[in-house]
Amino acid sequence: MLQLLKRSIFSRFAVLLLASVPLLTACEKETDYVKEDEKIIQEYIAQNNIAGAERQESGLYYVPTVVGTGAKAKPGQTVSVHYVGTLLNGQEFDNSVKRGKPIDFQLGVGQVITGWDEGIALMNQGGKATLLIPSALGYGPRGAGGSIPPNAVLRFDVELVSVK
Repeated sequence: MLQLLKRSIFSRFAVLLLASVPLLTACEKETDYVKEDEKIIQEYIAQNNIAGAERQESGLYYVPTVVGTGAKAKPGQTVSVHYVGTLLNGQEFDNSVKRGKPIDFQLGVGQVITGWDEGIALMNQGGKATLLIPSALGYGPRGAGGSIPPNAVLRFDVELVSVK
C-alpha cells in the first residue's frame, strides 16, 4: 500500500513538472524577445544618429521632435493622431497623412497597441515624436495582417493633433 501511495505521489509530481515545462519555455522566449528588441532598438538609434531618445521603463523609446504647447493627453480622453508607421527596415505599412485623416481613439483603454497608449500619453497637443516600439508593446508574436511580421519592432512618427 505504501509503495502504491509513493508511486501515485511521484506520478502526480512528474505530470505537474512536465505540464509546467511549456510555461517556463514560453517565459524564456518572451524574455529573449525583450532582450533582442532592446538590442535592435539601440542599434537602430546608433546607426540612424537619433538624438534625444528617452527609454521608458516598459522598453518604449520616445523621441520628441516638436514639443507641443497644448494640453497633455490623459487616459480616458479622446485624441486625434496623425502617424506614419514603418518597420525598422524603412518599409511603410500605414500612413494617416497620405489618407488625409488622423485616427481618433480613447487614450489608455486598449483601443490601440500598448506602445501608442504609453507614447501618446507623454505628448502635448501639437507635439510630434518618434515612437520606437518593442514587439511586446506592438503586435507581439501574432503580427498584423501581411504587413507587420510577428515580433516586429515598430517605428511610428506621430503628431498629436488634438485632445478632447
